[in-house]
Amino acid sequence: MFYKGKNVVIGTHGNLMVLILHYFDTSYRFNFWKKLSMPDIYRLSFFEKKLKDVKRILK
Repeated sequence: MFYKGKNVVIGTHGNLMVLILHYFDTSYRFNFWKKLSMPDIYRLSFFEKKLKDVKRILK
């Protein structure tokens, strides 16, 4: 994989971010989406193809 071991920044809207999170972890649902404030910045950490950590870094 071209970006393996690298940090990648992706900008998206909250709706799409929650859909991506839900793909990797089904506990991210509508209730999580409702709690998003605008703007929000989250750091998602992956290992291999598994979501390991989600941290809000800006509210």
